[in-house]
Amino acid sequence: MSSTRPNRIGPAVTQWVVDQADPTQWEVRILDLAAIGLPFMDEEDMPKSGNYAKPHTRAWASEIFESDAIVVVTPQYNRSFPAPIKNAIDFLYAEWHAKPIAIVGYGWSGGVDARADLTRVLTHVEADVVGDLGLTFPEQLTPAGAVADETGAAAELRGLLDALRAKVLDLDEVPARS
Repeated sequence: MSSTRPNRIGPAVTQWVVDQADPTQWEVRILDLAAIGLPFMDEEDMPKSGNYAKPHTRAWASEIFESDAIVVVTPQYNRSFPAPIKNAIDFLYAEWHAKPIAIVGYGWSGGVDARADLTRVLTHVEADVVGDLGLTFPEQLTPAGAVADETGAAAELRGLLDALRAKVLDLDEVPARS
């Protein structure tokens, strides 16, 4: 979850995403930036060096590195994504390389600007953004974060998760470099 605001609906939207993931195909861990509590960038070296001195950076790097794939759930604030997710991305570099990522954005416009901006940032750090989904108020999402499925949002998300899984399986089949 990328929002750290009090009274956020991110936990409800994230739980809906988790509920759509087939438990026979996915072992899901929720990485909540509010709970992780990364400070604003405080490493001495550039992230590209991989020389992480701070325990919170090493822990964050391990979470991302150990994840086979990631779904970023983000609201749209002021026509982009929230600062905590940008900060979390900026802490690392190599851990994002070729990491399959899907984006679920939400807001009055379905998070269209947030999804596009996040795709640009993640692509810059060489992540593999496989697709995105936008949930709009009030057609697909209530102010409390409940998702109405009659619009096909669940089917669309399952398709996105299938594309993410295909990327993970493709990565598993790539022979190791010698």
